[in-house]
Amino acid sequence: MLPKTNKINKKLFDKVFKEGKTYHSDFLYIKTLKNNGVSKFSFVVMKKNLAGAVRRNLIKRRGFSIIKQELTNIKSGVAVIFFIKKGSEKITFKQLETEIKKILSKANLLRFHKNG
Repeated sequence: MLPKTNKINKKLFDKVFKEGKTYHSDFLYIKTLKNNGVSKFSFVVMKKNLAGAVRRNLIKRRGFSIIKQELTNIKSGVAVIFFIKKGSEKITFKQLETEIKKILSKANLLRFHKNG
């Protein structure tokens, strides 16, 4: 699990939600905002998109796990909220990982871009 220092609190969440820049991909979209200090992350899976809390929490845990693995490759000083789109409940862990890396790259938040 991602350390609490890398999670967005309510006050920052509201700020990122209102002022953040949005990027879209097939299964998710993100809102990003520059932040002082360490990078912070949050995952949102809306109840209307996925009814079961167990499945919503599974997707969030997978997302946080992927972010934890990629934390050293992500630029510091940014707050990112991941919004999972409807229909994403069927994607595998590997597909979610690819999607998260792709959208972070699109938002220019990765330190190292892999060619190919």
